[in-house]
Amino acid sequence: MSPGPDTQPLPNVPIIHRPGDVSGAALRRAPLEVRKRLMVVDDEVPILRLVTRILATDNYEIVSANSGEEAAQMVSSPDCPGVDLLVTDLLMPGMNGRELATIVRGKFPKTRVLYVTGFADTLFKDLAELGEGESFIEKPFGTDGLLEETRLLMFGHIGDGDIPEDKHDKLEEWSDERLRTKVVRLLKRLRFA
Repeated sequence: MSPGPDTQPLPNVPIIHRPGDVSGAALRRAPLEVRKRLMVVDDEVPILRLVTRILATDNYEIVSANSGEEAAQMVSSPDCPGVDLLVTDLLMPGMNGRELATIVRGKFPKTRVLYVTGFADTLFKDLAELGEGESFIEKPFGTDGLLEETRLLMFGHIGDGDIPEDKHDKLEEWSDERLRTKVVRLLKRLRFA
């Protein structure tokens, strides 16, 4: 099942509104220059369609499945081009999201995984922390939350203004002799120099 993206824009309506909440401006997200392949898996078709529709607004190439077994078959197909990000419901009948992630990462080891769950406590059952390249978003979530979480997981940042400037790129930071001397002393102490 691969529902196509709807052409109507999605409003960013918060799922929970509390009196006195002030809606802040959303983070600026430049259009994606590199198109990534996403696989969205959820056993609840309305949620599958909603998540697919939201992520399609960010210019991802998306395939979807309504069960872990269907997604595993798609990944096992010889013509599967790969999966950059797996967005999967954690608790599904049959194959759960964690089992699916193991299968997908078995074939495409660099795949990142975003677990969608209403029960975050079950995500950490018998597990101290998530693995490298894994994250989760808890239901209910808004449009911006999902888009920001996928960008953070895929690219390490969300929008234009949130990439911190690296001081190592500035020559004036290294031109100060005192700083250079301190770095050399520190390296000597650590026995690197």
